[in-house]
Amino acid sequence: MTTSPEAAEAAGAMLWDLGVTGIVEERRSPGAVRLRCYLPPRRARGILRALRSGIRGLGGYGLEPGRASVTARLIAPRRWARAWRISARSVRVGRLVVAPTWRRVSPRKGGVVIRIDPGMAFGSGAHPSTRLCLRALVRYLRTPRATVVDVGTGSGILAIAAARLGARRVWARDIDPVAVAVARGNVRANGVASAVRVVRGSGIGPVPARCDLVVANITAEAIVALLPVVRTRLAPGGLVLGSGIIDDRLGDVINAARASGLALVGVLASGEWRAVILANRGVEP
Repeated sequence: MTTSPEAAEAAGAMLWDLGVTGIVEERRSPGAVRLRCYLPPRRARGILRALRSGIRGLGGYGLEPGRASVTARLIAPRRWARAWRISARSVRVGRLVVAPTWRRVSPRKGGVVIRIDPGMAFGSGAHPSTRLCLRALVRYLRTPRATVVDVGTGSGILAIAAARLGARRVWARDIDPVAVAVARGNVRANGVASAVRVVRGSGIGPVPARCDLVVANITAEAIVALLPVVRTRLAPGGLVLGSGIIDDRLGDVINAARASGLALVGVLASGEWRAVILANRGVEP
């Protein structure tokens, strides 16, 4: 897909929302940006149709896509994987460094290095919504030996970060069996298998004890649906870190949080993406 620099971030957000697992961005000229990604063959037609419709609608949001074009061609998955690996870079968020397994990194003193191979699962650390969650974890995961639930774990990056930042027990959940397999491999590779349990399932699922923190890098709609249940599983003073929220849906999430008895602690922003920090201020339900 080729579009204007002005619309490139919004176009990339559309691709992430449509379920792509990696994007290569190339500046073709001062006025054009090309975004390349791999689409699963069975879903390609629907994704392309939604993408073309979304690009046409950007003008309604004050973004001029220029002479945008959306094209596709057949390519072997292994060939795409090789191209994506060449473009992948390390991401630094506070004292965390998220690095592809195939790249060397030099951690700073006191830094924490997380090695991730996203495979065909979401979560390399490159997407703004993931970086917002990592920022929130560094800032708010302060409870010694905390119990954490990661809803929609993808590659397992947030669950691993929570464990490396000191969480005693982390339950990582995803409905996608591919994501579950990828996350389990990444958990083992980072040496946190004793702390992180990856399971297939939706929502927060059964948690043996009240959890101190729930992290959910999903969508605004999914977070809104999740909050009433999360409120009943949080320990008094527990936090929810919700990300994957487009700016124009932030109000919906905040209203749902208040209706569920959760207090707004703060909002983090990156471009059009938002993350909320919510607290269980009341007594245990």
